[in-house]
Amino acid sequence: LSKSIEKEFQFAGRSRRPPMDPYNSLISLGYSIVMNEIYGIIEQKGLNPYFGFLHSDREKHPTLASDLIEEWRAVIVDATAMSVLNGHEMTTDHFMEGLDAPGCFLTKEGLKVYLKKLEKKLQTDIRYLDYVEYPVSFRRAMDLQVGCLVKAIETEDASLYTPIRIR
Repeated sequence: LSKSIEKEFQFAGRSRRPPMDPYNSLISLGYSIVMNEIYGIIEQKGLNPYFGFLHSDREKHPTLASDLIEEWRAVIVDATAMSVLNGHEMTTDHFMEGLDAPGCFLTKEGLKVYLKKLEKKLQTDIRYLDYVEYPVSFRRAMDLQVGCLVKAIETEDASLYTPIRIR
């Protein structure tokens, strides 16, 4: 993955808490944002975000939100991070190294650029849901997926939840 990014943004691997390079800085922030979007949808639909299926339970960690973000990570967050870096929408000037501690962080201007791009991505219409015959935004698709999970749980029929299919 690193080799598919502009040379000045290539990285050695996943790093977090703190992210050590621009790409990891972008995806860490993006994952947090999408996780919170999903968390809100989960609560809105009446599910408990702290009881999941795939991720192990940890205190104060919304495991269901972690489970449901998995199908969205690459198509929303990773793609957006690669797009802003490879599309030259962000430069190394949009990032700063930690002053008092290690890490790589977005500047205020970098944050504006990235949040604008991520919001545009969340509003983009897609056809990744086999059960919907028209395009819906990524944000709406996440809502529909959580709705399918609710139906699957209520009816005890796991087949009512189908993961997204990237075409």
